[in-house]
Amino acid sequence: MKYSLFLWVFMIGSAIAQVNQVDSKGLKQGLWYKDFPGTKIHMYEGVFKDDKPVGVFKYRYESGTIKAIVENKPNSKLSMVKMYFENEALMSEGCYWDQKKDSIWVNYNERGELVSAESYIDDKLNGKKIIYYLNDQLEAGKMNVLSMTNYVNDLKDGAYKEFYPTGKVKMAGNYTAGERIGEWVEYYNTGQVMTRVRYKRDVLHGWAYYYDKNGTQLSKTMWRDGFKLEGKDLESFLKRCKDKNLDPNQ
Repeated sequence: MKYSLFLWVFMIGSAIAQVNQVDSKGLKQGLWYKDFPGTKIHMYEGVFKDDKPVGVFKYRYESGTIKAIVENKPNSKLSMVKMYFENEALMSEGCYWDQKKDSIWVNYNERGELVSAESYIDDKLNGKKIIYYLNDQLEAGKMNVLSMTNYVNDLKDGAYKEFYPTGKVKMAGNYTAGERIGEWVEYYNTGQVMTRVRYKRDVLHGWAYYYDKNGTQLSKTMWRDGFKLEGKDLESFLKRCKDKNLDPNQ
């Protein structure tokens, strides 16, 4: 009996001693975990081999519910990831390549409705990001796109479109390196143009036109580097453009 008790204690002690170990080269080996302070709840747990995560890693909230599950594919830099809200509903899913976000990531709210889908390369937004309307998404059984934005290295770059729930375009324009540029058009839900403006370095620049729902022009204003020109300032500017054969929008 004493021998059995000793053996059991020895085995438990040996198991504990083998947790959170590094080898002679300082590389993580075997099972690793970290507890929340003052608790026995693992903040994370998983196995390392030669300092690289292998198999399934689990991350938890302090309540003990799962926060994320990372499945590291064997002999690969690819990891499949699922993240959860504390109520256990799926928050997002996608993959890591060499422990950085990669390819398509999909995000949900706590009701399970699709919020957005976005593309990553090397942990940065690259490619298209789509945001969806949430109104009665589950009940209606369909997903309506709210906006589509293109990214290059975390900056908005390229075409941008915003939509009405009906699918008709609400706004369209372009970004360059995170800044609005060129012509931007906003539409009524009938498809008729509401406003037509121009941007330079993310501020209004050039003629801006405003229309009613029938397409009749209501007004127009001139902007230069974000400042509205009026009265004599506008007259002087337009005369200078005419004399030098310059486009006021440039």
